Amino acid sequence: MSKNCLECGGILVQTESDIVCLSCGLVANQIYEKPTIHLIKTENSFGSQYAAISEKPSSMKTLGTYVDTYKKKYLADSRGNLLKIPAKRRYQRLKSLNDIYIHFSGRQREYRGYSYLCAICSILQITEVAKSDALFLFRKAHSDLKGRLKLSSIVMGSLYLAIRSRRENIELIRLVRVAQDQGHSILGKDIIKAAALIRQYARIRVRYVKSEEYLDNIISRLKNNEDIQTRLSKRSNMSLNDFFQYLKITAKKILAKFPSSHRGGRNPFILAVAVIVAADILLARHVLFPQCYLKSSRRGILTQKYLAKSLEIAEFTLREHFLLLTKPLLTEKY
Repeated sequence: MSKNCLECGGILVQTESDIVCLSCGLVANQIYEKPTIHLIKTENSFGSQYAAISEKPSSMKTLGTYVDTYKKKYLADSRGNLLKIPAKRRYQRLKSLNDIYIHFSGRQREYRGYSYLCAICSILQITEVAKSDALFLFRKAHSDLKGRLKLSSIVMGSLYLAIRSRRENIELIRLVRVAQDQGHSILGKDIIKAAALIRQYARIRVRYVKSEEYLDNIISRLKNNEDIQTRLSKRSNMSLNDFFQYLKITAKKILAKFPSSHRGGRNPFILAVAVIVAADILLARHVLFPQCYLKSSRRGILTQKYLAKSLEIAEFTLREHFLLLTKPLLTEKY
């Protein structure tokens, strides 16, 4: 590619997303990069696609315009000096027209999906890589599935596939509740249906999630609970991090004695919570790591009723998993 502008002969420079002319501001070319998610091309090989940086959904707040970046309030000249107030107001009026007509014309529904997905990711504290994957899947599937599925289903289906691919493992019922809290009428079966169509369309593999992979998610949510911190301070001299580290080790020991063939079709998330209950009981009884509790007891601090309320799951379902699956393991040697 030429280093000089074809219009005025000025010098071309590379910005974050484009190659532009310093003299006339002409966008000469866009920069392309590989996405974070790979699409399956054949049985034994992976295809790759390129996306323009200025069109990356994960960078929606920095989309390039003819007047600086999208929604930027403080405008500067080519040297980086802030504009004076009269010039600033003049360019802001021009910029608002660019933002409306260039970025949103004919793509209002798509941009609502981007905004909705970013809000959900912020609430659930999704990592940037999973968020980028979800936005990539949404953009890829939106144009072909918008006539078959409603917008919220495509958004949540894309997010469901992304977090499963990245092993962040947020349970389905939590996704449904967060979406409903945002004012969207959606059910778990809607997310599963959308995810199945997007998966088929994008041709990506999603593996089965085991109970072991939910332990970090559960423990992270319990550590942030102030009530649990108060309960622990009354019955233990250990720090919060040390206690939950021992709890995680004990839970993994229990799951190691529990082969996959014996788990059947049980909900892996609820099974992981039932194992947490059993692990807390073993610690309270001084079977493993007696330093966790000041004195031996039949019960720990993480009771079934309290965990069901904290993690928003049905108490009777948790009790069933505990009585049938994990309680018999309490009498074994570790």
